[in-house]
Amino acid sequence: MDTKLLTFFIIIAASLLIGSQSFFIVDQKEQAIVLQLGQPKGELREPGIHFKTPFVQNVRYFDRRVLSIDPRPEQVVISSDKVAKQTKEQKAQDDAEKRASIENVSGEPIIVDTFARYKIVDPLQFMKTLRTVANANSRIESILNGSTRAVLGETTLVDLLSDERTSVMADIQSRVNEKIQKDELGIEIIDVRIVRADLTNELRTSTVKQMNSELNERATERRSKGSERALEIRSTAEKERTIILANAERDSQIIRGKGDKQAIEIYAKAFNIDKEFYSFIRSLEAYKKTMSNPETRLILSPDSDFFKHFQGK
Repeated sequence: MDTKLLTFFIIIAASLLIGSQSFFIVDQKEQAIVLQLGQPKGELREPGIHFKTPFVQNVRYFDRRVLSIDPRPEQVVISSDKVAKQTKEQKAQDDAEKRASIENVSGEPIIVDTFARYKIVDPLQFMKTLRTVANANSRIESILNGSTRAVLGETTLVDLLSDERTSVMADIQSRVNEKIQKDELGIEIIDVRIVRADLTNELRTSTVKQMNSELNERATERRSKGSERALEIRSTAEKERTIILANAERDSQIIRGKGDKQAIEIYAKAFNIDKEFYSFIRSLEAYKKTMSNPETRLILSPDSDFFKHFQGK
């Protein structure tokens, strides 16, 4: 009885062991390849329950999700305006010669931080060339840095900080995928981003100094133009003031002349009408002007005609 029971348990255990080695489950987040003695056997296995030969075949799982890689920030030399212009001319002439190497770029260094996302699209090829995600990340990082240097070697800082940045990132992604397809790595880059593009400390300091110098030069130029404009306005105002005063003086002289003319005509008419009364009025005006000041002293002879109207008849 004990022997039969032991045999039964052995058969049950062997069945469970063989069953566990015969079936495997592929999760929705995974994709699997069956290997037989280390060599690929069969096609890619989709999510679900699958069968394999026990003890002879084993399963390698690969991630189906989008993976990411975030290389360390690197110092990259960007193109100067002159080099960028030359590169565009080369692009129009010969696409094969459009790539500018970093040694030939006479631009400025900046710190660039990139970020990429990729998928394993061919697990079998991925296993043959890269084998692990860690190896894939290292290889992609190397390709990404090289492509970034090549593209930014043809890109100015103005383009990198403008709407052209999108096309720059698309160009980097295209170059990385070209290299990956050429090397048959079994992966595909689905997105490349330039997270940060900063000036180096030395370039930032020199740029700030240059900006301050340009701003001071611009301020000096504006002050000079302002002073020149102010002088023009003052000169124009002074000219207009002189013309206005001259016209006013001219008009006042004309008015005085007309007034004097009228006064002379009135005096002449009054004199012709009553000579004695006119002489009396003129004498009173002379008295008023002469004796209005109490400090005025008059020394006259007794027979002077000045006070003739004060003498009795």
